[in-house]
Amino acid sequence: MLASKRVVVKIGSSLLANPELLTPRWAFIQRLMEDVCKLRNDGYEVVLCSSGAVALGLNMLGETPETAGLRDKQAAAACGMPLLLNAYKQVAHEFGFDIAQVLVTLHDLEARKRFLNTKNTVHRLLTGGIVPIVNENDSITTQEIRVGDNDRLAAKVAQMIQAEHLVILTCIDGLYDRNPEEKGAKLVEQVEDVSEYISVTEGTSSLGSGGMLTKMQAANMAQNAG
Repeated sequence: MLASKRVVVKIGSSLLANPELLTPRWAFIQRLMEDVCKLRNDGYEVVLCSSGAVALGLNMLGETPETAGLRDKQAAAACGMPLLLNAYKQVAHEFGFDIAQVLVTLHDLEARKRFLNTKNTVHRLLTGGIVPIVNENDSITTQEIRVGDNDRLAAKVAQMIQAEHLVILTCIDGLYDRNPEEKGAKLVEQVEDVSEYISVTEGTSSLGSGGMLTKMQAANMAQNAG
C-alpha cells in the first residue's frame, strides 16, 4: 500500500452526541462531512475513526453515562451504531460520497492474518472512493480484549494505512499545560516531547472513554510510527 495522501480523523463522542439529550449533533456532522468532502476534492483519502455509538444508544436502554455498566454500554453500542451510521450516511450522500463501517477488536490489529485482512478491506474501500468509518466493536469487547479507546485505535489505523496525517477532534481547543478549567491554564501550540505533559492530561468528558491522556498517547504512537 503506497503512502499517498491519506488522513485519519478521529471524532469524539462529545462532538457527535448532545450530552444532555444523547441525540446526534446534526450540525456538527454536516460540517464534518463538508470538510471530508473538501479533503477528498484536494486528493486525500480519508478514514474516520468515530466514537459515539454508546452515547447514542443509551436512551434506548433507559440509561445515562453515569448509570450505565459494562453490559449496558455493550448493548448501547449495538443500539447506537445504526443511528450513528445512518447519520453519517445521510449527510455523506448530500456531498456525493458513500461510507462503510469497519468494526475491529484488538485481536484484529495484533494477529497478522486478521491485521492484513483489515488492512486489505480498508484499502479496497479507499480505492473504491468510499470513506471507511472504523470503530472498536464495543458490543462484544471487554477490558481484556479491547484497544481501549478510539484515540489509540486511530493511531493504529493511521500506522496500518501509512497515513500522512492523524487528526484528533475533541470538544476543547487542544492541549493545555494544566486542567483548562484552572485559572491561568495556557494552550500548548506545539509539542516536542509528549512525556512532559502526561501528568497534566488526566480526566475524561462525561461521554468519552479517553480524554487528553489517550490523545497524547496516540500522538506518541503516531510520531513513533513516522
